[in-house]
Amino acid sequence: MKRLFKVILFIVIFLIILSLLWKILIRKGDGFGSDVSSFYNIEENTLDLIFFGSSHCYSTFSPYILEEKTGLKSYNFSTQQQPINITYHFMIEALKTQKPKYFVLETRMFAIDDEYMEEGVVRDALDKMKMSPNKIAAINESVENPEERTSYYINIIKYHSRFMEIGFEEIKNAIQGKTVDNKGFVGLPAGTDVYLDNSSVLGITETTELTNKNLQFFNQIIELCKQNNITLILAKSPCILTEQDVMHYNTVKKIAEENNLQYIDYNMMFDELGFSFPEDFYDYGHLSKSGAEKVTNNFAEYVNK
Repeated sequence: MKRLFKVILFIVIFLIILSLLWKILIRKGDGFGSDVSSFYNIEENTLDLIFFGSSHCYSTFSPYILEEKTGLKSYNFSTQQQPINITYHFMIEALKTQKPKYFVLETRMFAIDDEYMEEGVVRDALDKMKMSPNKIAAINESVENPEERTSYYINIIKYHSRFMEIGFEEIKNAIQGKTVDNKGFVGLPAGTDVYLDNSSVLGITETTELTNKNLQFFNQIIELCKQNNITLILAKSPCILTEQDVMHYNTVKKIAEENNLQYIDYNMMFDELGFSFPEDFYDYGHLSKSGAEKVTNNFAEYVNK
């Protein structure tokens, strides 16, 4: 019994030390989208609505404005180029602590045909997720080479070389659990010489197939929402569009119609939203803070109705 106690005590101490080292050494958030860790700091069962998606989402929908206009508490659980399969696992993660009425999925990543994203994208999304079967599944789906997955399961392997870079302030913040507290939203400055004209492609009615992976996880997202009585809303933020993009989004719209889901395409509402160029755009893919205010105000009106 004494030996068993010593072994258990050693394992517990080892895990505590490993956890602290992970918090200290891991790459910290830069304020662009969800810090992921910040989601775990939200009080349980307090969110009414959660946004998911890529940078097109975290630069478009402001939880601050939405709460002011509707009273709904929300969080923008978006990360750069967030793949649809990771979105699905973020939704599962969110449901461990929250019981929202709405999920809002920004549809940019349905137009991306890459089966696997680059390492920085995957790490930005998964490194700070708490270890669980859900995270392991997300890693296995997102990292093509099985030999490279170990450093995602135990990411201190990836970041141990940062030890000499760490300062006292970073150590203190890590131990105290401080994170980037922006509710996942980033208000970007206005760009220069940005003018979007999608008139030549908005009339396209043809569709094109989604990748098998995107289609699979889209269906799983729809089913997950049905099982949890969550209203799933699809939205496309304003950006420059190609013919291929529009055909991808047409396919998403078709699937949405088949499942009685709402799809809000803000690329069809430039005049209604009163966009001004370049003030309302950061670049050809992202809104500025003022553009985000216009879209979020419109979305708040939609939710109130």
